[in-house]
Amino acid sequence: YDLLMEFVAKHTSDKFCLINNISTSIRGIISREVIGNILVHRDYSSAYLAKVIIEKDWMRTENWCIPRRHGNIMSDEFTPYPKNPLIQQFFANIGRTDTIGSGVRNLYKYTPMYSDGGKPELIEDDVFRINIPLDRIAADEATEQKTLSEREQKIYNMICENLHLSVEQVMAELDISRSTVFRDYAKIKKVTGAAYDKKTSTWTL
Repeated sequence: YDLLMEFVAKHTSDKFCLINNISTSIRGIISREVIGNILVHRDYSSAYLAKVIIEKDWMRTENWCIPRRHGNIMSDEFTPYPKNPLIQQFFANIGRTDTIGSGVRNLYKYTPMYSDGGKPELIEDDVFRINIPLDRIAADEATEQKTLSEREQKIYNMICENLHLSVEQVMAELDISRSTVFRDYAKIKKVTGAAYDKKTSTWTL
């Protein structure tokens, strides 16, 4: 935990805000939640390496998990669920994390302050990904990526009309390849927050 916090501090700039009349590091809050997520919610039975990646304009993490749903996690549409309750309780007791669910709320609250309006991206799948914009350039880039193309909008409309829409139906209707459908599905999940349950072959909007 401490090594990862030092890594983020070394390679990113900081901003401060007043919380209860105390000057507080916004970067510290964000990195605490991101790193806490990696350590607390990881599926430790997997050999997949957890990653913290610092790019010029982004901080990204990858972490293997057992997903309860698939798609983008929105701050007002998620139900907190401890994947490793004993580890979560231990980290809370030593002050490394707060109550379950506070991490998502804090990321949505403080990321816009840190990046001049940007929002975090939390994508739950077999690999749980968090993308944090580090500046205004990344925030603007993320905004552009959150708009559906004409074809993606058509597919989303098809999903709204048929929650059991199959890949084959989309391929036939729009005359596109299977890989293109999956790529568009990924964008639709990211932009709209829609989720697909593989077990029931059902979309949730």
